[in-house]
Amino acid sequence: MFKILINIALIVMFITPFKADSQQEYFFKNSSTLGIEFNYQWQSEDGIRKLKFLLTHTDIDKLPTSAPAYNTLLAQNYIHRNLLEYAKTIDPKIANISIKRSAGSLNMQVSGKYPEQIDKITATLGKKHEEAEAEYLTKNYYVPFKNEMGRLTIKQDHRRYAEESSNHLSGVVLAIKEQLNNPNNAREFIDFTLNWLQTIPYDTLENRISSNGSGFAAPQQLLLNNRGDCDSKSTLFLALLKSYNPTLSAKMVFLRNHALVGVNMNPNETDAQIVQNNLSYILAEPTGAAQYKLGEIAPSSQIAIRNQQFTTELF
Repeated sequence: MFKILINIALIVMFITPFKADSQQEYFFKNSSTLGIEFNYQWQSEDGIRKLKFLLTHTDIDKLPTSAPAYNTLLAQNYIHRNLLEYAKTIDPKIANISIKRSAGSLNMQVSGKYPEQIDKITATLGKKHEEAEAEYLTKNYYVPFKNEMGRLTIKQDHRRYAEESSNHLSGVVLAIKEQLNNPNNAREFIDFTLNWLQTIPYDTLENRISSNGSGFAAPQQLLLNNRGDCDSKSTLFLALLKSYNPTLSAKMVFLRNHALVGVNMNPNETDAQIVQNNLSYILAEPTGAAQYKLGEIAPSSQIAIRNQQFTTELF
């Protein structure tokens, strides 16, 4: 029995290719009147690679910053204040409005002599509640999100972070293109970008639901701090991809405690991919530290994709 198990283990080892970890050898940034110069050197499968780019202070300042972790109480306070402001506009002779907190929610009661007015005010309160909640989420870069298990929660607005960042990352894209044999080859651009991002030190992502975004770093923070989790690196990757080619469709792919990216391109036979609405999205792993090229993903990601334990967001 033990001999059989050992043989099986050896077969698995030979079937599963070993992926070397990317090693960032150094990182430093230098600030001047022109902006901040970022310098990277890392060890890849193809040898030592370097990347250097300058982002102007204006571009850095225009990159959206990381929002604070989502806090239910703060959101409730924001909604409560908005509802109270509306309540002040109602004449007490027409209706009395009571808005109180109870067990983590807001209880709203409307009383008065005129049923039609009460119904109208009650409906308006409900609408004001929805508007205030949506406004709070928008201000803090959050959106409602249904995870791979169908549970509704709140997550960072990764798409908005990527879209608003893409216009201010042209310096990074130009620097990457200078390292390529064919700057117009999207796969070559993606492979180099992935290899670089995979070397950036990793911050552990807690459960996307329980952490409420506490570990997420927007592209600005990721670049300045040289650190980020899978959501953060995937968002920066998508921002760079959009800056490189705005017409290239892509999706962020959310697993339970991980995120990767799908790029709408013609796949090779060996490319890991997902197909949605008859379109192929080649999968990419920006996280690292293992060196995965476009179309190669981690074994744990393969299992989740195969079992359909993921959800996507179109960029």
